[in-house]
Amino acid sequence: MWQACVRLALGQEGLITLDQALSVGCSADCFKRHVAKGDAERLLPGVYRLSGSPETPRQKLRAACLWGGEGAAASHSSAAALLGLKGFNLVDLHAVTTKHPRRVPDWLNMHRIPSSLPGTRPIGGVPVTPPWITLVDLGSQVPPSAVKSALDEALHRRMVSLPQLRWALTTFGRERHRGTSILRSLLAERGPGYAPPESEMEAFFYALLEGSDLPPGVRQFWVWDGERWRRLDYAFPEPAVATEFDGWETHGTREAFQDDRARDRRLQVRGWRVLHYTAEDVMLRPQEVLAEIREAVWAKKGA
Repeated sequence: MWQACVRLALGQEGLITLDQALSVGCSADCFKRHVAKGDAERLLPGVYRLSGSPETPRQKLRAACLWGGEGAAASHSSAAALLGLKGFNLVDLHAVTTKHPRRVPDWLNMHRIPSSLPGTRPIGGVPVTPPWITLVDLGSQVPPSAVKSALDEALHRRMVSLPQLRWALTTFGRERHRGTSILRSLLAERGPGYAPPESEMEAFFYALLEGSDLPPGVRQFWVWDGERWRRLDYAFPEPAVATEFDGWETHGTREAFQDDRARDRRLQVRGWRVLHYTAEDVMLRPQEVLAEIREAVWAKKGA
């Protein structure tokens, strides 16, 4: 019966619980004998790791979820890392559980929740809190700027929506909870039609424009170029001036470059002026960038 335990554990990154061992027909005495022989070692109460299996943060996080029982899931920055949000990793391990955990090891941050969270789903075998809960939790752990970046990335990737996040705050948010207040503040800045930046550099570009004395513009503005609808990174529709941030993610191929230039020519015929900027322009010469845009806007307004 020990072989059945081994097969089960190999499908769980080398992990098995005593209850799982009993469920495949291994008696408690048999299991304890193999532990005593060194075939497995205790990682958490009731959770064991096969000897020789790779020790990784992900394995420990999965063990924490097995220990936490039904409703347990990776949370906070650990959930953000498993969801693939940029800037997060599995250095500090966080998980939630409906139980009252005791003797929590130093390498684990275990948070108690009153009931299982709807929307929890496994990623690579590890249960993970849903994105809308993860963003609330992040506010209690990381700086507001990191929550802001994670929020915009989640919106851009359509992992969450603004109505969904407002529902999550109403349903799961707690008064005087730091994460709740931070996310509520960020949502107040993001009304209907909000267009999240597609990268950190684009976010910096938006912040540069919207923090200046330029008139209000529109993010990701759609315009007809005579052949098809085109999206401009940032536009001032009334004077027909647009700015494009040329990052490698979307403009780094010859085809994209040629397509952008063809679009610019067609828009120019229709009265638009399109200004292109790179990360180097925005980071090293921000005031020159603003001066050029300001000049273009006022020149078109006065024309």
